Amino acid sequence: MSLRIFSPSRLLAPYVTAIWDYEDLIGSEESALTILPDNATYLCFLYADLLQTTHRDCVYTTRSGFAGYQSYRSDLGGMGKVSGVSARLTPWGLNVFRSGIVKDCAERRVDCRDIFPRYDVEKIEDKLARMPGAQERVRCIEEFLSAMLNQSHEDILIRKACEELNASNGNYPIRSLARDLDITPRSLERRFFSQLGATPKKYARVLRLRNAILQRKTLPDWADVACAVGYYDQSHMIRDFQDLYGLSPQSLSPQIDVSETIQFSGLVNLPAIARKPASSSPHATGLPS
Repeated sequence: MSLRIFSPSRLLAPYVTAIWDYEDLIGSEESALTILPDNATYLCFLYADLLQTTHRDCVYTTRSGFAGYQSYRSDLGGMGKVSGVSARLTPWGLNVFRSGIVKDCAERRVDCRDIFPRYDVEKIEDKLARMPGAQERVRCIEEFLSAMLNQSHEDILIRKACEELNASNGNYPIRSLARDLDITPRSLERRFFSQLGATPKKYARVLRLRNAILQRKTLPDWADVACAVGYYDQSHMIRDFQDLYGLSPQSLSPQIDVSETIQFSGLVNLPAIARKPASSSPHATGLPS
């Protein structure tokens, strides 16, 4: 797998944390990539073969697609050579590129043709396939996103709420956050959900668990981790591991230790033997009617 990471332009930086260019993302059939919940969303433009994404008991097969807000891991598989460019959006980023669809995209993968004009998406896929290098492909995606950008759709208060929760690693009581933002807890929850597709409580829960897996690199055991990141006890942390990752801390930690991408994303190489098998379900590609 070839994966290169680029910083976005200054114009896009408030809404895009990074742009990835990759060739043969999945690699061999023995490889298995997983995206752990990290409060980001991912807009992916593929120019080779299809990507298969398993999220809980649903399987999505798309070329270019958008991964909405996730509170459970997504397992990635290939149907050939998966190559493309992905923009890792900030939690509040989608609305400035395509407003009004956040709730429909949460907890699922959606075909880009259901978000943006079909002709534009297919034109991008064709252009990416003909471009000789990563920098040209990244520039192509930046130009598309810049053309779609509408900053008037950003909710500044919700962005501030996210930033405060990020700074506390999920340990900012929601009632206190609402009070400090001069808004009622109920209004904060409604606006938060409309902008992200998740509640502030769920957002904080994802942050806390992500902080736990990063802290494990420096702390001697999981009991110390649970205490350090704000859990009442270790059993509460283990329950979050099962609820959000479908895994125990012990089964995940070896992959976290060797992952080259976990520090800046939710992407991790997770052997299939460690992953709970998905139940069979029909393939889905688009938004609900």
